[in-house]
Amino acid sequence: MSVSVLLVEDHEPSRAMLSERLRRRGFEVYTAADGRHAVAAALENRPDIILMDLSLPSLDGVEAWRTICDMCDEPPPAIAMTACTIQDVQSMCTELGFSAYITKPCVFADLVSEINRLVLRTPYLNVG
Repeated sequence: MSVSVLLVEDHEPSRAMLSERLRRRGFEVYTAADGRHAVAAALENRPDIILMDLSLPSLDGVEAWRTICDMCDEPPPAIAMTACTIQDVQSMCTELGFSAYITKPCVFADLVSEINRLVLRTPYLNVG
């Protein structure tokens, strides 16, 4: 079973590195560099999970997530990814329906564990 991931990250080197690492683990990866493209990619590709940077150009990650939720009957789980560690931001993400919150730079093994937990419903399955 191939799990599809929409990776939304505006920093090109980070997006390229993370998408390559996810692909090597067996994930099918779609990418977007800003919020507007994230919404379009989510609607077109219907990923199993979204990894959403919160600080994005054109439409920030929060607004992109709200738009995706408004346009999908059942939005996929989403992990908010940000360098911000303020408790209020974490609480806001929970209130907005993000399934998890990961601070950047993230530990890749922790990210994969969260994806597995949320999509495959098993914390110990190693994809790839």
